[in-house]
Amino acid sequence: MDISVIIARIICILYLSIGIGLAFSTKYYNEAFKRIVHDTTYLFLGGWIATVLGGVLVHVHNLWVNDWRLLITLISWLILIKGVSLLAFPSLIKYFEGWFTPKGVQQYYLPMGMALGIIFGYYGFIAS
Repeated sequence: MDISVIIARIICILYLSIGIGLAFSTKYYNEAFKRIVHDTTYLFLGGWIATVLGGVLVHVHNLWVNDWRLLITLISWLILIKGVSLLAFPSLIKYFEGWFTPKGVQQYYLPMGMALGIIFGYYGFIAS
């Protein structure tokens, strides 16, 4: 099985799980995002995990091709950049604090998570 399909399946399950969680457990996620933004431990751990995960994904899937697999590469680089940014410049989170409000969660993360989950589900489970 192609590494792109495996990663697409994992991303699909992760994003759909978070999207469904945002839709049905809004209060929980609002509280979680509030804690993430204001707690240095969560920021440090999130940055560390994102740096490791992004680094691994960039290493195994750095494909600059003209098809759906480019989405995996772009997301991998964004995860790595996010992780390094959180570790090197943790105060940058203040500029994105509006994204972590209850309105921001519903406007950005819910539709984005569901859309990416569906897209990667199609390429990971149906089109493969």
